[in-house]
This record gives sequence, C-alpha cells and structure tokens, in this order.
Amino acid sequence: MILTELTQPIKKDLERVEKKISASLKTENVFIQQMVDYLSHSTGKRVRPALAILSAKYCGNLTDATISLGAALEMLHVATLIHDDIIDNSAIRRKQKTLNFKWGNEISVLMGDYVFASSFYLMAKDLPKEVVSSLADTTNIICHGEISETFNRFNVDLTEEQYLEVIKEKTAVLFAASCQTGAMLAGGNETVVKSLYRFGLGIGMAFQVIDDTLDFVGKQTKVGKPVMSDLREGKLTLPVLYCLESGTKAENKKLKAVILRKVKTTSDLKFLNQLLTKYNAIDRSIQKARYFVDDAKTALGNLNGHGVKTELIQFADFLIDRDF
Repeated sequence: MILTELTQPIKKDLERVEKKISASLKTENVFIQQMVDYLSHSTGKRVRPALAILSAKYCGNLTDATISLGAALEMLHVATLIHDDIIDNSAIRRKQKTLNFKWGNEISVLMGDYVFASSFYLMAKDLPKEVVSSLADTTNIICHGEISETFNRFNVDLTEEQYLEVIKEKTAVLFAASCQTGAMLAGGNETVVKSLYRFGLGIGMAFQVIDDTLDFVGKQTKVGKPVMSDLREGKLTLPVLYCLESGTKAENKKLKAVILRKVKTTSDLKFLNQLLTKYNAIDRSIQKARYFVDDAKTALGNLNGHGVKTELIQFADFLIDRDF
C-alpha cells in the first residue's frame, strides 16, 4: 500500500491542513514569502497531521480545530527540520536544496524561528489550553532530544539505550502527541487518549529506526537526501551500533576510527557495508522497528472496533515497509 492510498479517506481534510499552513505562514514581507513559497514545493508525507485527523475521527468528532492542530503539528515539524539542516550542514532535503544551502545559515535560523512561532501562534489562537500545554511539553522534549543527539555526535561509546532515548525524544513524542491531541480535541476519554498516545509513540520509534536504516540502503532519489549522511555527520544509528556490538576487537577499532574521521573515504564506506552485511545489522534494525509497531498495535487492542482503527493499523504497517 502506498501513502496516497492510505490517506485517501482523509484527502480533503489534509487539503484543508495545507490551506491552513499557507494562510498561517503568509506574510507581506516579500523575502519571507519567497522562502515560504520555496518550502511549499517540497511538502513532506504529512504523517503527523494525518495521525491527528485519524485519531480525531476515531473519537468521532473532527472539527475546524483539528485542521488547525494538523497545520500546527506540521509547521512545528518543518521548523525542526530547518534547524536540523543547518546543524547538519545539509544541502538536500525532500529532493531539493535546503534553505541553508540556498540562503545561508543566518537567514535559515530565523526562518525556522518564524515557522516555529507561527505554529504556536496558531495553537494559541485556535486550540484549547490543555492541548497547547501538551504540545508545549512535547516541544520541550523534542529540543532536549535534538541537543542530546548533537552532543552525542562521534560518540563511539553510545549505547543502544541512549540511542533509543534520543529517537524517542526527537521523533517519537511528536507522533505520540499528534495522536493524543487529536483524540483530546475530539473528546476522547482518558483510556482512548492514553492508548492512542502509546500507539503514536510506538510507530514514531519505528519510523525513526526505519529512517536510519534507509540512510544505508535507501535510494537518494526516493529518500530525498544523500544516503549515509548520518554516518558522515557523526551520528551513530542502530545499524552501526549493532556492528559495534557484534564486531571483533579489530573490527571495532577500525570502525571507531572510521566514525571519528570527519571525512569518510570510499574505502571507509565499503568497510562499513561489509560489517552491515556480516552482522545482519539492517535486518536486525528492521526487526527492532517491527517490535515497536507490534507494541503500537497492542495499544490499539485496548480500543473498541472502529473503521479508523483499521486505517491506523495500515498506517503502522506502511511505516515499516516504506522505502522513502
């Protein structure tokens, strides 16, 4: 199943989200609007708004506030990506040049701040206090995760537990909050809200683990950015951690030297590929992602049968099987 098929039942709702994003970022400042228009040419998968909408529909009550929530979630996500690209010195995102590559770091930092502020302005204007409070807490956790990830660059002693905590904070909590706040807005009871939060957390963990495997095995034309970019930037992800866990002393010594080198050679990347194959690191990482998806599905098991429940399960399966 492809993403357009998955989101077909909520296509009109997502189109309303797009319009809300455009309206929220619209400005009379010609220069800022130029960058806003540029960003609109590289729209992402819109997974977080989709999860908020599906969660609200599960609770049976999708309103204009849900559309505002979806737009705010996506803008919050985009703001973090803009800042990520600056930190990573990335040149490509979603198959086009990044803002920082096109306009420089200084302007891009401010543009990320503009998108971030626009997100919270929309939240404050259209959403109830308890939802805004939840999203504020989530944003705090995301920042914590981003800082931890940055501090752990080139940390050859990073543990799997530390890695999982980072991806939980920087990625999974926003998935969880998307489901949680969508249900909260629709009047879901405490059991439903908690179950959907756990579902979102599980698929968010799986999403990031799969992202990290695609950095090694994905095609740049599909992933939308250069492959092996994480390794080049000194980020240790699960496949590399599995190689370090399983490798011999000699292999680990060489792999750590590769990780610590600021510039990786073709020979370095070839060596890593050999280890990934030898220790089945990609398949093991995918199995870990499946573990998180299974936990997400278990969370849905606490909920009553509903047509949207099937769509959420299909969403979880898509995140595992995707190649972009």
